Amino acid sequence: MLWRGLNLGASQKTVSEAFPDAKPPPLTVTLADGETDDLVTNAFFVDDRFMEVRFFFREGGLTSVMLSPASIEPARPTHNLRDARTMADRLTARYGAPFDCGDKSYAHVDLYECKWLAKPIVIRLWYLDVLGQAPSLRVVFRKADDAAYDF
Repeated sequence: MLWRGLNLGASQKTVSEAFPDAKPPPLTVTLADGETDDLVTNAFFVDDRFMEVRFFFREGGLTSVMLSPASIEPARPTHNLRDARTMADRLTARYGAPFDCGDKSYAHVDLYECKWLAKPIVIRLWYLDVLGQAPSLRVVFRKADDAAYDF
């Protein structure tokens, strides 16, 4: 099971049936290994915010799911980091202790990252903020032995 009842390799049709609001994005993103985000929805609610959910496919099968908040306020880095830690706590409650987790900030780059292994899936959360310019928070679910999982 990859995420929310979807199996690795699920077809676009299966994902669309499970998430009827998921539609092709206006611009498709293609990753280095050929994965494309063929379906996207903004109708997924976690805690107090809407999340964008991107479903990535390769060769017709689902390979990964990426969640990110629909918006993050650049002027609130302390609040954003707290949100990342709260999300990490919830993932820990569900998947157990992460095998790697913590503040990895350096210079003027704030980075908080955690990784969980729930075979055959790896879950990665990261919050990144460079000088308060474009903060991002993402959670990715993908096959654990997939070399491309670090996107």
